Amino acid sequence: MYISRRTDKITGSRIFRYAPRAVPKMAGRNSSILILISLYLHSSSFVLGSVSNTELSAFVTGIWNDDTNGASFSDITYNLQSHTSSSSSADLANNRLFHYVNENHLFTKPTYSAFIALLDNFDKNTAHSEHTSSTETAEIDRFITEVMKTSVMSETYRFLHGKGYTTSTTAFRDTLKSIWFTQYSRSGTSHGSNGFEHVFVGETTSTDVSGFHNWIQFYLEEKLGHINYLGYIYSNQPRKLGVHFTWYNKPKPLTTLLVGTSPEFDLAVLTTCFLVRKNTNCHFDMAGNYLTVKSYDVSYVHGDQVATAYFN
Repeated sequence: MYISRRTDKITGSRIFRYAPRAVPKMAGRNSSILILISLYLHSSSFVLGSVSNTELSAFVTGIWNDDTNGASFSDITYNLQSHTSSSSSADLANNRLFHYVNENHLFTKPTYSAFIALLDNFDKNTAHSEHTSSTETAEIDRFITEVMKTSVMSETYRFLHGKGYTTSTTAFRDTLKSIWFTQYSRSGTSHGSNGFEHVFVGETTSTDVSGFHNWIQFYLEEKLGHINYLGYIYSNQPRKLGVHFTWYNKPKPLTTLLVGTSPEFDLAVLTTCFLVRKNTNCHFDMAGNYLTVKSYDVSYVHGDQVATAYFN
């Protein structure tokens, strides 16, 4: 039996066809079974990773509606102030972006508290090597454990399992840990980055800010005085903001924040898009709103690791 491969011109998916080689003479029952298996495989085509935009839309809308840990409108108040552009260096916002966040209600939830515990585990400078301590490893494991308990991540597992992207809950846990928390070099010299740090925490180079796509981290850093909010670039439903700011006096011309989502929701959507639409645009409708996620793999490292993933 041999395997031939081609790419479907419509879906872009890799199609594998199994075809039988000549079957040697075998006595009795074993020969018949082998022939039947070969004929069955020859008649079947398997499309690996085939997920339509319609399926993605139904999945994401489902977990959006099921995100019971997401913030309500009364939990968060933000102040957009003046419109700006990514090329502007002017500070057009006299006040902070976030006016109020109901910390007592939100940040005591298990996934939020486990998420927040991770935020101080990283050196934001991509040129600095990092070592993950046993305490930090335990915090990573706790975060994954807590998100796996949620209905949002349970549904994500079922969706990806049904599409062949994972084989068991244990394998899915391992995938989450591997693609988000494996250390690699972003500067070319030091192993000082990983996908979680880049996307959810933020990083700095010698000149600017990279990554930093999470509203919780933005709120906490702004509260500490580390962020200077300069104005908004766009504001779209559902509470998707494009903002301009500096972090430790280094500029981030534009970052996208989906305000009020739970940690597990962001992780679920970004993980799914990374797995099923890696290195390309991930388009879907979410509760009537057209959204795109961009995600990229670390091309120079063996295996799958998130280089970046964000709502565009």
